[in-house]
Amino acid sequence: MEIEHTLYGTQVQYGYIWWPKKENDRYKQIFPDGDFTINLEDRLISGKKVDWSMARVSIGKKVMQELFEKDERIKISKHGNDLVVVRKLGGQNAKTSPATDHPLSVKLRETQRDSDNPSQFEKVIAEAFSFLGFNTKHVGGKDEPDILLEDIKAIIDSKTTKEGVISERYINFDAMERYRTSHLASFTAVVAPGFSEGNIRDTSAKRGITLIETEALCKLIENHAQYPYELNFISTVLFESDKTVISSTDIPSSLTNEDTLIELAARILNVLKVSGRQTITVTELRTFYELQGMSYSADEIEKALLFLSSPPLAILLSEADHFKLTVNFQSLVKKIGLLVDIYSRFSRMT
Repeated sequence: MEIEHTLYGTQVQYGYIWWPKKENDRYKQIFPDGDFTINLEDRLISGKKVDWSMARVSIGKKVMQELFEKDERIKISKHGNDLVVVRKLGGQNAKTSPATDHPLSVKLRETQRDSDNPSQFEKVIAEAFSFLGFNTKHVGGKDEPDILLEDIKAIIDSKTTKEGVISERYINFDAMERYRTSHLASFTAVVAPGFSEGNIRDTSAKRGITLIETEALCKLIENHAQYPYELNFISTVLFESDKTVISSTDIPSSLTNEDTLIELAARILNVLKVSGRQTITVTELRTFYELQGMSYSADEIEKALLFLSSPPLAILLSEADHFKLTVNFQSLVKKIGLLVDIYSRFSRMT
């Protein structure tokens, strides 16, 4: 069992992990009632105990300020009966907003807490779905949903909150039903920083409304920027799973089979080099591999071609139904060598 938690407010400053008291039932799934040891980024601190009346556990100012930053996102997990492990979300030494974060992810995290200007969050969510490839329309206003995904007939509403997560009272379920009917929607969803346990999840499940955490959308964006998803795959993950709440842990990599991808990308480059061709199509490659007794699907071939076409490689250029080499192989070897050298130096710096 684990919980994603954000160190909002004065938690780092005063050395506590705290949460809204109404969330006690959720945190009781992680923290034991008696004494326990906390593993805080591999620092073991024993003799901890939760003050349930204040909905918090005291960690200590010094260690919290050394390890975390204000608004840092962490993962809290239970290990056995008396050990709780705390890690920065994304792994050890992950930062809240690393320099590599996509600008849309940064904007989503900034606007999700701006309850004084909720329309800003709506607009960024619309930008995010457009980036992911949906035919997106930002509507908003009275008696209208915030966002329409016109190609898959989905309605998206957004909810901001200054701290913590949203509860059932934030969502007008009857209005969501009206939107679904008036727009002939196939899917209905709400995007928010997080969702409380209990009623909001139960009611959403009964009404067929998916609850999407902001961080899930951020992870989709980050993955999609590195290697694009197919639109129907994103739709399935967000709207057609058996989950009521979609969190970042529910978002699979866009590189669904990295070994096959890498092997096939290398084979494609070899075909181009040996044949001396400047352009190639999915159909040509599939026919060639079938003759060689290799059972690559058209989808796998297209993914590898798109991977070779995406930054930072950009070795191929997609044009209509074919892919064209952008560099000669001598330049390609030099380019890859430079990328390896840059990464090697970057690794030493970090």
